[in-house]
Amino acid sequence: MPVSFRVFLSALLIASGCSAPQTSTQAGAIDPDSPAIATLNGEPITLAELDAWIKDQLLEEALEGKNASATHEFREERLLQLIDERLLADAAAAQGLEAEALLEQQRAAAAVSDEEIAKFYEENKERLGDATLEQMGPRIRSHLENRAKRQAEASFVEELRTAAALEILIDAPRVEVAAIGPALGPEDAPVTIVEFSDFQCPFCARAGPIVKALNAKYPEQVRIVYRHFPLDSIHPRARPAAEASACADEQGAFWPFHDLLFANTRALSDEDFARYAGEVGIDAEKFAQCMSEERHKDQVERDLQEGRRVGVSGTPSFFVNGRMLGGAQPVEEFVRLIEDELGRADSSS
Repeated sequence: MPVSFRVFLSALLIASGCSAPQTSTQAGAIDPDSPAIATLNGEPITLAELDAWIKDQLLEEALEGKNASATHEFREERLLQLIDERLLADAAAAQGLEAEALLEQQRAAAAVSDEEIAKFYEENKERLGDATLEQMGPRIRSHLENRAKRQAEASFVEELRTAAALEILIDAPRVEVAAIGPALGPEDAPVTIVEFSDFQCPFCARAGPIVKALNAKYPEQVRIVYRHFPLDSIHPRARPAAEASACADEQGAFWPFHDLLFANTRALSDEDFARYAGEVGIDAEKFAQCMSEERHKDQVERDLQEGRRVGVSGTPSFFVNGRMLGGAQPVEEFVRLIEDELGRADSSS
């Protein structure tokens, strides 16, 4: 029978702000029979009180310095860990086992064949030097078996989640981000993604194909807005590249220019910008004048300040209807958030 499981958390525990956590004493969770481990002015301090204080301190340290989005991610990760532990405990109890024993059953079923070992050896031969398959076989087997065991565990837990009556009630914080800048998709799209990016950032370059894929998958449902966040301290040519892209945008060529910049993150000189302008077919004289006047210097700075205001500290950073998604995430993560937002839009209409 499928495991039945439903998660409810109080508003205090799931709040995404950075307020001080409620202590275990306040929550009434201290064991009244806990032994005293010290006395202070005649009042006992119990072991349970000490443990509760330590847990509160650890939580404060874990959340210190995190913005609302990072705090939410931390709590969501821990929530999923809690859910998985309870699902495993329930599934194991149904079979009269301990959770670790149930997991060991899943690991034991993860076999690795000689063919898989030989394939791994051939695919990595150049990195292994003169070592033969016979010499490397045991180490390769151990590596592949450990990987297979981890995958078996993860797949089993995912099956438990899928079978469970699970409802996640913790909601991500939303940040008001102005959707100002070059965009793909209609203005009235139910989902708006604001991207803060840096033309000299290799991770941002990897996000480019993801943006295109999302635009192709949701041409009418998603609007993607590009905003600049040059990391001047490590990418000295990112700001000039941002200004050059804005000059290209004046002539309706932002996105092809954007693609050329990300395809050439190590070639961002003023001469390169002029060459790219020619490649996208815009007026060279107008482009050169725009650059010489630094016409979009203030625009780039406004984008940078807006990013800092909403908690951006690295690139790329995305806001999906105000829900922050940092780093070069896989397209599946964007789809998950987009589908959730579309579902919310449908339910409210």
